[in-house]
Amino acid sequence: MTASSPRSIAPEVDRELIAALDATVDRARGSALYRERLTAVRIRTLDDLHGLPLTTRADLQAAGVHGTRAVPLERVCHYGESSGTSGVTNTVWLTADDLARSASAIRAAHPDVFGPGRIVLNRFPFMAAPAHLIQLIAGDGGGVAIPAGNINWDVPFPRALELVERTGAQVIAGLPLEPVVLGEIARARGLDPATLGVDTLFLGGAPLPPALQRRLARTWGARVIELYGSTETMLLGTSCAAGTVHLDTSLAYCEVPGRAGTAEGHLVVTTLGIEGSPLVRFETGDVVRLVPTCTCGDGRPGVIVLGRTAEVLELGGRPLYPSEVIDAAAEVADALDSSVFFVVILPDRVLVRVETDLAPAAAERALPGRLGVAVEVERVPRGMLLDVEMLSRSPHVYKPIVLSDWRRPGRRILTVAEGMIEWPRPTWAEGRRWLARTLRTAARRRKLQRSLDRSVAR
Repeated sequence: MTASSPRSIAPEVDRELIAALDATVDRARGSALYRERLTAVRIRTLDDLHGLPLTTRADLQAAGVHGTRAVPLERVCHYGESSGTSGVTNTVWLTADDLARSASAIRAAHPDVFGPGRIVLNRFPFMAAPAHLIQLIAGDGGGVAIPAGNINWDVPFPRALELVERTGAQVIAGLPLEPVVLGEIARARGLDPATLGVDTLFLGGAPLPPALQRRLARTWGARVIELYGSTETMLLGTSCAAGTVHLDTSLAYCEVPGRAGTAEGHLVVTTLGIEGSPLVRFETGDVVRLVPTCTCGDGRPGVIVLGRTAEVLELGGRPLYPSEVIDAAAEVADALDSSVFFVVILPDRVLVRVETDLAPAAAERALPGRLGVAVEVERVPRGMLLDVEMLSRSPHVYKPIVLSDWRRPGRRILTVAEGMIEWPRPTWAEGRRWLARTLRTAARRRKLQRSLDRSVAR
């Protein structure tokens, strides 16, 4: 295999796959992005596909908001934008069938999780497609969804935890930080998350390294399932009981162009399950490591998602993906009986801040050998990194009103905004604790800045 030759990670090449790829190319010609570059292109062999140029994020940007749309607006039901974590925001236009295909694939892969009568707290932000997929799964008989997106003042974190308790939810679906926050709020209220009855954490949208998965699984007494995909490609796969992300070959054809003899490379995706904004050989920017065989017995290709090329860190003279650093930090936090940590990359060391009551000496000795760089583990008081008290004081949100009768008992308001939002008044003790946390954080920031300035001067 040459340095530039792509490795297909489809289980085998067959006529159905070739036909599906040819159909994707034909659909893609309906968009401004591909109208000229795919003129007269037909896919008769995989070499025909591999000979086509890659589609980059820059191409999507140049195409404009409607550039990837390959169907009339009358057929579109969902518009989405990427969050911009890679530096740019891309757009996608989806049909009802596009969403249904991804939803069906999730349910088919995890029928025990999304089954009739199973209650799912849907904490995915509703600006992102996964939230809508969970709702579709429930609408098709795959459970009872509680639409409680976490970018929603009407369902702040404390209320989300209360919904879990009140409804007996078995599944929490959301970003990886969600069960960390809810777990800390539960602990602050004297509750053990493992006793709340949640048996599955369905998480995606951000790195979910193994150490964090193990910690969350123990904290909640639940299975952790990783959801993998992107705004541009929709669902690409989910993880099995062994923790391997298996790519869904019915929704996407994936390649990993890379050096001969290596199991890592950039993931290139040709969508098979999208009509609204089909993509041909889209360079995702993700680096993945291939898993030759998985102990779960699933024959579909397995990968470990390492992260984005643009996010690679040069530490100790070697490249490290943020997911590797986060995994190491999560392992340290777990050793200190904590789920709450924060990593600071400095010129001369990695600073891992952990909310813990335990001495960090043992964990600090273990971490440098793993990352190959100097590491400082800083123990900070509970509430310094994740202010549960503040999260518990989210505002009450009301329906908009334009009239307030001061003659009657109750709230007396003067503006529309005041009628919609009521901020709780902090007690003196809460205010003093908030001020102390703010001052400690400011002092630590100044100390790190002085250290950084000295390093740059040298």
